[in-house]
Amino acid sequence: MAWLYKQPGSKYWWIGYRANGRQFLKSTKMASRADAEKVLAQYSSMVEAQRAGSLTQEFYHALTNTPNTRLALKTAVGDWLNECRGSTAAETFNRYNDVAQSFLEFTKAGEDRPSLQDIATADVQGFLDSIRAKRAVGTANLYRRILSGFFLRSAKLALIKSNPAWPVKKYKASKRERSPRRAFTLAEINTMFDKAPNDFWRYMVQGGFFTGLRMGDLICATWANFDLVANVIRITSQKTGTALNVPLSPRFRETIVELKRKAGRVKGSDYLWPEQAGQYEKSGAGTFSNDFYDDVLLPCGLVTKRTKKKTKQGRDAIRAATPVSFHCLRHTFVSTLKLTGAHQSTAKELAGHSSDEVSEIYTHTPEHVLADAIGKLDVALEKEGK
Repeated sequence: MAWLYKQPGSKYWWIGYRANGRQFLKSTKMASRADAEKVLAQYSSMVEAQRAGSLTQEFYHALTNTPNTRLALKTAVGDWLNECRGSTAAETFNRYNDVAQSFLEFTKAGEDRPSLQDIATADVQGFLDSIRAKRAVGTANLYRRILSGFFLRSAKLALIKSNPAWPVKKYKASKRERSPRRAFTLAEINTMFDKAPNDFWRYMVQGGFFTGLRMGDLICATWANFDLVANVIRITSQKTGTALNVPLSPRFRETIVELKRKAGRVKGSDYLWPEQAGQYEKSGAGTFSNDFYDDVLLPCGLVTKRTKKKTKQGRDAIRAATPVSFHCLRHTFVSTLKLTGAHQSTAKELAGHSSDEVSEIYTHTPEHVLADAIGKLDVALEKEGK
């Protein structure tokens, strides 16, 4: 609805109204209430049309007193990225920016053309097909989701009538790409730890196995996350926002104590691995996943060597899925917990795997039960090493 009011000290009547979730205030430049009510009736009609979905873009610009110009795609993308810069994490923003720049390049976007309104579903489909031709299915679907978010925002702002990415269907993985991931054996865990090239990767292998934490959470952990008095890791998952409290196994605790001794004086807010954390926050997990493959899995004989010569498209080409990756340490964590007698609810809570409903049911598992489950991981690994 729209309404009339007078601002303190003003002789004119003002109109207040809402359109597309925003509030607008506009002076009628009229001192007579009767004249102002005629203007109010016009705005009320436009507001109702907006709510009914029949407000055209031209009508919207008249209502909001904004210029009715065709917005260049490049300008619209720039506005969106500026908004994202202040509202998303650095890694997320970098991903959005990569997708946006690729789309601008594909559409040959200049300062004036094409306009945002010129982009059709065929353009989005062609771009995503070009990505799918050389990248994995997950990457192509991620590009689709990000582009859809951009166009959905534009539609909500009445810059376009509909989202051209919406009709584009999700891509499905080819048989070559579908390879179920497996858990590592305990012997493989010991081998990876022994062959890890440095303290960072020894920490990562142990951390993945003894805590089930994801790669980013381990890389970006601070000293404050490790309570060596209570022998517990308290951390919030970057992916899900779930607060996790994972007891420290004796072996992993020794690793943390030694790392702290080497680090010297540190603050709780300091990263355990400042250089790696900075790189992760800037560029994401890609480099670390590749390094884990080349520097840990390959020397252990768990994967085959990858070369650019195997494809015509180099490193961007679609690769066959490998049965093991860093994330498989998380599979191993959960599987070994269950094999050593942990109840399913205990494994779910430690890994943060449950849905909201299930999580609520199982958030009161006694701490000594969690600690006992973690302790059995250490025993199992020692037995395998003998």
